[in-house]
Formats: sequence, structure tokens, C-alpha cells
Amino acid sequence: MSLDKLGINLGKMGKSLSNFQQLTREKLGNVEDITGLPPEYHDLERRVDNLDKVHKRMLQVTRIYTNTSYDYPDQIRQSVVEISNNLFDQLKNITQNSNPDAHDTEESLTSSQQKNLHHALARASNEGAALLDSDDTLGTALKKYGTSQERIGDCRYKMDSEISLNFYQPFYATLHTQIQGAMKARANVKSARLSLDAAKNRYKSVRQERIEAARLEVEQAEDQFVAAVEEATTLMKQVIETPEPHRNLAHLVNAQLTFHQEACKALNEVVQDIEEMQLKQESLYR
Repeated sequence: MSLDKLGINLGKMGKSLSNFQQLTREKLGNVEDITGLPPEYHDLERRVDNLDKVHKRMLQVTRIYTNTSYDYPDQIRQSVVEISNNLFDQLKNITQNSNPDAHDTEESLTSSQQKNLHHALARASNEGAALLDSDDTLGTALKKYGTSQERIGDCRYKMDSEISLNFYQPFYATLHTQIQGAMKARANVKSARLSLDAAKNRYKSVRQERIEAARLEVEQAEDQFVAAVEEATTLMKQVIETPEPHRNLAHLVNAQLTFHQEACKALNEVVQDIEEMQLKQESLYR
């Protein structure tokens, strides 16, 4: 390590120790004069703290949209079965010295990706319809229902993707850039305030021959404190005033609205036919 770097590191250590000693004296009540901050600054701190909580809470909940199978827990068991079957098929192909068909591989991947509840309902309906006679009205109804669920499942994937891209990711970025940047600036203010008050305390008890150097140290600490407060104030105002959270929330609402509209449309297209089949079957049963 060079002498310059060593000097810088020692200087940082000395400042940290001085700040720690100042903080300890304050907590013990051994300091009378503590440099204060304006009420407006404390109000900005309160508002930023609340925004920090809002972002963390919303991210905690909307994180579920990054897992497309959140409404179909049974997919875990199915995934294990599929992985086992795929491994068996691959081993079989290797032993037979043959390559798997690309189309079959693509279909397998597509199937393994479709893990939400609507796709599961579509598969169950289509598989059920295949077991019934071709003229069985229940089979026809199941096919129609399966088609609608397939469409809804695709829309669900689209909604999840849009929410993840246009809400979750930018909300996460805001938390870890703007808000955390403001938090770091506030920490710098606290450090600068401790350094200033420590310098003031040293000035009070300094020997006469060092009074000028101590005065300059206080002035320098005051300048650093003012600069830190200005930077933190600017960053906190940016966090509070940015329209980005509003934009993200609008994307969330629109994605959900579009999904529910498409789901309603898909179900409306089949409900009348299925109800007519129900009435016909009831009349035959009587």
C-alpha cells in the first residue's frame, strides 16, 4: 500500500472514530449543543421513509407475478414428473444413438411452460372430452370450455409478463436507486453533522496556539454539512416528486384490466352454448 493510500485510510479511520465518540457522548447526554436540521428536512425524511415502506410492501406482494404458476401449486409435482420423463427419454435416445425430434422437444418445452391454473383446466377439459364419445354433449361442452381456458391462460401469461416488466422491475429499480440513494445521502448528512459537532467541541477546548487551525476545521466541517444537507434534500425531493410510481401503478391496473376483459370475453363466447347443452340434457333426463 502506498503512503498516500495509507494516509487516506488513516484519515477515514480517524474521522469515523471521532464521529463514534461524538455519537456516544450525545447518547450519554454529555453534549449540550447539537446542530439541528430544519423541520422541512425532517418532513422530507418522514415522507421518504413512508415511500420506502410503500415500495417494499408492494414489491413483496407483486413479486408473485414473477412466478407464472402462482395460482397452480400442483405444477411442482407435475414438473418433477416431467423432468423424470424427459431424463428417461434422453437416456433412451442416447442408448439408441438417435437424436430427439426437434418438434417433440419444442412441444415438451411449451407444455412444461404452461403451468398456470387456466392451462391446467384446459388440459383437463380436453383430456376429458377425448375420453367421451364424439356425439356426447358433455364432451362438446368440455372442448368449448377448454378452448376458452387456453385463451385465458395465454392472457394470464401476458398479464404476468407486463406486470413484471412495467411494474415490478421499475418499482424495484426505484427502491434500489432513487430511494436508496436518498437514504445514503441522509447517512452522509448524519456523518457530516457528527463531524461538525465534534469539530465544535474540539474548538472549545483547544489550546491557544491551535485555535486558528481548529476554527478552520469547524468552517470546513460546516461547508461539508451544508453541502450534504443540500444534496440529501434534492434527492429526497426527487423521490417524492417523481411520477414514476404513478406510471408503474397505471401499467399494473391496465394489465389487470385487459386480462379480466379478455377473460370475460372468452367466457361469454361459450357460456350460452354450454347453458343450452345443459338445458337440452336436463330435458332428456326428465
